[in-house]
Formats: sequence, structure tokens, C-alpha cells
Amino acid sequence: MTELKPHQDSTGLEIALQWAQLPAEHLKAALAALEPELARQHQMRVMQAQLEAQAAKERRSHLLYLGGLVGGFLIVVAMLTSAVIVGINGLPWLSAMLAGPSVLSLAGLFVLRRVDSDAAKHTARAHDAALNAASQPASGSGVV
Repeated sequence: MTELKPHQDSTGLEIALQWAQLPAEHLKAALAALEPELARQHQMRVMQAQLEAQAAKERRSHLLYLGGLVGGFLIVVAMLTSAVIVGINGLPWLSAMLAGPSVLSLAGLFVLRRVDSDAAKHTARAHDAALNAASQPASGSGVV
């Protein structure tokens, strides 16, 4: 009879095929001993797949968060730059709209990924106040 030596890299099927050469009683004992090992290997593969899926999900979430930060930063810088350019060209009401509370609202939207209804109401009121202040003629201009 040949000597059975399971290799380190042998799979359960290879081991079972080696044992199949022996009588039925030995095969039954081998399969009973092999079943827990196969169950452990399967459980290990399932856990490894879950860990890989979790890592991929975390990478996607991180990239989305970084994209929001970069997008929010670019929008805020563009709005503030355009507010300065428009203000220099003599349109203070448009400059107030671009540099007003809407900048904070958009930054909060992109960075925090949420907008509170109370914050939106406060932003709208502050925006209206800034527009009213910018649209009123300057006092002391000498024009009657």
C-alpha cells in the first residue's frame, strides 16, 4: 500500500482523492476529519472577501470626501475671486452676492454634505440684508 503524505498546499479534494484509494471505512473517517478543515477554509475565504469589500468601500468613501473638499475649496476661491473682480468694476451688489453668505452655504454643502433648513433660512436672510445694503445709494454722495 502507498504511503499517504498530505502536502502543505494540498486542497481538500486532493486529500480526499488520495484517501479514496483506501477501503470505505478509512474513507468515511477521512471525510469526517476533512469536513471541519473545509469549513474553516470556506469561512476564511468568506471573511477575506468581506474584508476586501469593506476596504474598497472605505477607499471610495475617502475619495468622495476628498473630492468634496477640493470641489468646495475651488468653488469658494472662484466666488471670492470673482467678487473682488466684480467689486473693482463697480458692481457692489453682485460682489455682495458672490462674497456673501452663499459662499459659506456652498462650502458647507460640499464639505459637510448636508444643508440644515435653519442654516438655509439664516443664509437667505443674510443674503437679502447684504443685497439691500449694497443696493442702497451711498449717503453723502452730494447727489440730491
